[in-house]
Amino acid sequence: MGRSNAEWEELKRFRAEVHFERGRALFRNRKFAEALAAFDEALRQDGSFLRAEIARAYALKRLGRPDEALASAARAIAGDPRAGLAYAARASIYQDLGRRAEAEADFARAIALSPDEPRVYYNFACFWAHEGNEEKCREHLGRALELDPQSNSVAAVDEDFADFREKPWFLALVAFK
Repeated sequence: MGRSNAEWEELKRFRAEVHFERGRALFRNRKFAEALAAFDEALRQDGSFLRAEIARAYALKRLGRPDEALASAARAIAGDPRAGLAYAARASIYQDLGRRAEAEADFARAIALSPDEPRVYYNFACFWAHEGNEEKCREHLGRALELDPQSNSVAAVDEDFADFREKPWFLALVAFK
């Protein structure tokens, strides 16, 4: 007896998630081209996999392909206009392009849509660090680490926070507890 449509869909989603998780590991290891290939494969398995589309946008951003990254973020937003992470991805790309006002507006929208998502706050903290706004960086990084305390190890070595690494507030935020 063959598989039902629901079983095939479940299998496709499982395969997509396997490729997505492989892509995340590659991305964390700064292997952006390989991560992009994994995210593309995840989307081939399940074209509606929003997290893979968002991750694809970040990989393209890291590869210096902003137009494609913006298109990927736009597909994610079109797929779910309430997805805060999709707006945060687009904001990050706008930031790289020097489109500060658009980046800030998208980060604010991302927080409004996903107030409990630590990655949105983390990326907004990175934005404020680049802007040189120590107080807003501290506020958003603090909220990110409140929501996901294990991100402290990432923040402690993140180059985006290099200017604040020796500040007492930063050391207190990233301290292991």
